[in-house]
Amino acid sequence: MKKLLEVILLIGTLVFSGYFLYSNIPHDAVQLEVFENQMSNEPEPQIEYGNKPVFMENLRFNHKNITYFIEPTCEPNRRNKLREAVEIFEEAMVILTFKEISGRQADIEIGCSNDYIEIGESHFAAGEGGPSLIINTSKFKIIQKGKISLYKESSCEYPVVEIHELSHVFGFDHIANPQGIMNNVSNCEQRITPDMAITIQQLYTIPELPDAEIKELAAIKKGKYLDFNITIGNEGLTNMPGFNLVIVSKEKVIEKFVIEEIEIGHSRILQVSNVKLNSLSNVPIDFHIDYTNQIEELDKENNFARLNVLE
Repeated sequence: MKKLLEVILLIGTLVFSGYFLYSNIPHDAVQLEVFENQMSNEPEPQIEYGNKPVFMENLRFNHKNITYFIEPTCEPNRRNKLREAVEIFEEAMVILTFKEISGRQADIEIGCSNDYIEIGESHFAAGEGGPSLIINTSKFKIIQKGKISLYKESSCEYPVVEIHELSHVFGFDHIANPQGIMNNVSNCEQRITPDMAITIQQLYTIPELPDAEIKELAAIKKGKYLDFNITIGNEGLTNMPGFNLVIVSKEKVIEKFVIEEIEIGHSRILQVSNVKLNSLSNVPIDFHIDYTNQIEELDKENNFARLNVLE
């Protein structure tokens, strides 16, 4: 009887050891496919542009409090006219505020000269303006810096040229309406059109938040071990603070990875081998950005991707 028990115990030990070894040694690689996620399908913000010409859609600063700097080359009367233009633009756009500062770290730099820049027979450029540095994401074109150069001073008492060039900084292009401030041939009666204010209102009511998304994900499974390569980008308006990337299987957290801050328009790539899973079964494997929802974002749906066996 004793020998029988010893034999049974030995067989049990061998079976358990064999199963343990089978479960834990790497197997042939099985390719996994992304079954559920929002990768590469990110909708852009819905702004009603209609027929309004703009340099780029969804072009904006990532903040509403805009600073500007007027270079010392601008004479006092031109400086005053520029300030008046900013006040008029601020009042018309409502949602934006402007502050003059004394350094080149300003959002908008403004310079003056007395040059004549000919652009055709009987025409000359009164100024130039527009974004000079842009970060391009899948959702937004984020203005980092705007510049205005004013040439020969306009004879208009109303700051038509100054408002025109300031509007270029915010992405507005030329229009056909001769009474609109964005017509490319200026006259003293031109004014800001209501549709410009509507566009600015729609753009700048979007919250100034980050938006991390899983941009790419590829993985293979070798028995209980997972190899994966993931790219996480920030498509929002501000930097994405550091967060945990969490892998979940059978409703259990398998592994956590600390991802450092991601700047606007940048991505981080994580390549990992031999992550140990709970079992050999081909259950879905979920990847979660900010699993516990600690960070407010523009969109949380793109924080998730599910992997399963490629049939």
